[in-house]
Amino acid sequence: MTKRTAAVAGAGIAGLAAAAALARRGFEVRVFERTEDPREFGAGIYLKENSLPVLDRLGAGDEVAGNGVRIRSARIVDERNRVIVARSTEAERLIVVERAVLHTALRDAALRAGVTLVTSTTVAGARPDGTLLLEGRDPVRADIVIAADGRNSRVRESLGLTRANRTLRSGATRLLIPRQEEALSTEYWAGSRRVGVVPCSADETYVFIIGPEKDQRAVRVPVDRAYWTGVLPWLAGVFDRITDDAGVHHAHAYVTCRAWTAGRVAIIGDAAHAQPPNLGQGAGLAIALAARLAGEVGAGQDVPDALRTWEQRARPKANMVQRVTTAYDLVGNRTPAALLPLRARTFHGLSTFRPTASQWEFYWRGGVSAPAPLTPAETAR
Repeated sequence: MTKRTAAVAGAGIAGLAAAAALARRGFEVRVFERTEDPREFGAGIYLKENSLPVLDRLGAGDEVAGNGVRIRSARIVDERNRVIVARSTEAERLIVVERAVLHTALRDAALRAGVTLVTSTTVAGARPDGTLLLEGRDPVRADIVIAADGRNSRVRESLGLTRANRTLRSGATRLLIPRQEEALSTEYWAGSRRVGVVPCSADETYVFIIGPEKDQRAVRVPVDRAYWTGVLPWLAGVFDRITDDAGVHHAHAYVTCRAWTAGRVAIIGDAAHAQPPNLGQGAGLAIALAARLAGEVGAGQDVPDALRTWEQRARPKANMVQRVTTAYDLVGNRTPAALLPLRARTFHGLSTFRPTASQWEFYWRGGVSAPAPLTPAETAR
């Protein structure tokens, strides 16, 4: 029996997760990547119960867990250095790991599953009939095309699927420092500025620094340690560990699509739902959605029908996660100084009042569940 084929645009986290999941479902998969040596830039990443079961099934879970840190509790601290949100994560898995570790684990999982990685190849677009267009090379025809080519996706643009691609008013600087912290995730607020501190390996702590893009000192790289120590003096010991060569800054992005599918083409990851990282869910959501997509098309039904079913089932919750994390960004950046105590009380109430606390837990975990387990035949691949 001839294997069905898949062509994936982009060898980032979303693309490799989709490639590995499709290969495990019996597809012959090729991933096309514009760089010569695909790698993940950034610092740390949160992984929760929507993505961790997928990583386990793809054979990447042990590498991620072995090199990351299992976080036991998470909290938010307000401008007066008071804990306003606190939740135990003892009953669930919350792992923070370096982004490069996750990327390598997914690449290795994809290669073990038989995926072919084609580097130094630039994707130019796609057609709904399953044709992937490449610069300077013949088009590639496949049963399914996956566009995981990032926020400025050329595949999405070529198909006219973009509804919005905006840069928001805030941005984040991400970096690693020598670890001194316990297995605890803390986000510190200071008006429109926020700093997150969480260990991500035995030796390193992941720090994210968020501020308004219009504030040059807040978004500067190298990090303006004196400025940030003045903003959050109780984090002086964190800022002192930041070196001048540490940090990558990106403005927050927001992408929505008219549709995630067109014929035999599907859009995933930042190409479909780029969002501010306030819930720590960009990559985790992409991994979960990629695996659910593979489950739908792997069931053997017509590919366009399967992709439409996938979008109908998965997109509403994913859209809501995006809305919630974007609203968090707006509240974080536009609350007037006089209303900061009210903001703190509101978030404390939302996290403790049972009806809203359950929703808090839902979105914290990613809002989209992992797909059904592989069959024994699929697990053997």
